[in-house]
Amino acid sequence: MRVSSRRLRRALGALLLLAAGVAPAAVRAQIVVLDGPTGVDLPSATPTLQFRASGLGPARPLEVRIQISTTPDFVGLVLDSIITSTDTAFTVQVTRLLPSEGAVYWRARARALAGLVYESAITGPRTVPPWLQLVTPNSPTGNSFDLRRPQFVWRSARVTAATGPWRYDVELTSAGRPEVGVSGLSDTTFRPTIDLQANTSYRWSVRAYLRNGESIRVGSAGSFVITDPPLPTTTLLYQNFPNPFPSESAFATCFWFDVGEAGATVSLDVLDLRGNLVKTIVPASDGVRDFAPGRYGRGLAGSASNCDNRFVWDATASDGRTVAPGVYLARFRAGAAAPTFRRIVFLGR
Repeated sequence: MRVSSRRLRRALGALLLLAAGVAPAAVRAQIVVLDGPTGVDLPSATPTLQFRASGLGPARPLEVRIQISTTPDFVGLVLDSIITSTDTAFTVQVTRLLPSEGAVYWRARARALAGLVYESAITGPRTVPPWLQLVTPNSPTGNSFDLRRPQFVWRSARVTAATGPWRYDVELTSAGRPEVGVSGLSDTTFRPTIDLQANTSYRWSVRAYLRNGESIRVGSAGSFVITDPPLPTTTLLYQNFPNPFPSESAFATCFWFDVGEAGATVSLDVLDLRGNLVKTIVPASDGVRDFAPGRYGRGLAGSASNCDNRFVWDATASDGRTVAPGVYLARFRAGAAAPTFRRIVFLGR
């Protein structure tokens, strides 16, 4: 008759425990548990776990192995720590960040008398909170402000005091060039101390870091523009966004334009690089060509989008077919003024 090695070890352990005067009932009551936060989403990127064991016999100290992995087979270990303890119940504080927005599993293994190993059940998956999230402005379709010093807000995952606190570097860029930067912030809000330029497209990013060297940088999902509350004095076409397109959050690209004090007859067309007409954006389906002074292309106040769907291009030609991926031109004309061109990059479907 064949006997498995596991059964043989258990039998040997039971004999040794009997020789040590431990009752057979205790052998059957061996329990190893590693508890953590309940719920699918962890409240912290450095959670606290609770270990407890019973029925492992009188031998001390215990050798306890705590493992956290990104896979249920524990191939993707992110923590593998051995703790030697005379106690059968103690707290385990994770001090290294678990993977941002990742799924994790944990278990414990305890080695007792005669070298027998007892293992807890596997807990998971549990989702780690994102280390860093930009809150506002962060619309994928762009944001606009009528003040020159808007407030920027973000949030980061909770961490144990042994790991934190977080520190932050904030950077504002325009056309890829740094315009405003500040380092070492402890707060999760920032307001520039200088006025930003009106009618200029900006992006912003935050780098969050800890004293142990762990860090993450997150950039805004879209751009933002500072607009003047009064009616515009200049007629102009902004750079379309997103560009290139489509993006993960936007199927089409959006056009913003301003019409100055006198108003203007406006046309906006998409051309290929040979100058052939691909699609007319203005006049739109409503046929309007003459525009009073104002700002156009923005979404309605309070809406989830900063884009007026009348002034978008979905990469289709006038006949409804989808155009080939490549570079196109937006041609904007207002009254008798020379046309303005903007470069559009279509990535394809």
